[in-house]
Parts: sequence; C-alpha cells; structure tokens
Amino acid sequence: MNSVKLSAYHRLYAFPDYRNMKAALPYMQRVVLAKGLAEVEESEARSFMGRVNGKGYKNYLEPISGQNTKRSALQSLITALQVLYKSNGFSARYIVVERG
Repeated sequence: MNSVKLSAYHRLYAFPDYRNMKAALPYMQRVVLAKGLAEVEESEARSFMGRVNGKGYKNYLEPISGQNTKRSALQSLITALQVLYKSNGFSARYIVVERG
C-alpha cells in the first residue's frame, strides 16, 4: 500500500472505494481521518497538512526547496493525492490519514 508523508507525524493513504478503505483500517495504528474525499473540509485538512513557514501549505509535486506553495490545505491535499495517483494508478475516492 503506497502512501505519502504529509508532515513529520502524518501519512496519507488513498483508496478507490469504501470497501478497500474499511478493509485496510484494522491494519493501521492511529487513524486521524477516514472518509470520502468529497467530505473533507478545509479545517480538517489544516490539522495534518505540511506547512512551509510563512509561505503556505506544501506542494507535494514540487521539491521542498521550491517556492511554489499552495494557499489552502485542500489544494495541498490534492497535490499529495496526485503523487499517490502516479504510484497507485487509481483515483482516490476515500482517504485515510494515519498519525505515526
């Protein structure tokens, strides 16, 4: 199962459907968020997305030294999901954020 490291404490996993997400949950240690991508709100995303001091939220498609950051946590989440799409090959409909 592929994942993206969002911050020092959080990892993002993506699933194509609800059944696959539910099947993976027992194998994860500390789940912070498990829900459909369309249901994630900005306030929830702010709590686990990586930040670049004074600039905004991390753009996971760009190297950390780049100046290209995102204004909102949801935009940053989308870039992390795009990275996962490249490795998984399927679109994410459900996501799980694990603290670890």
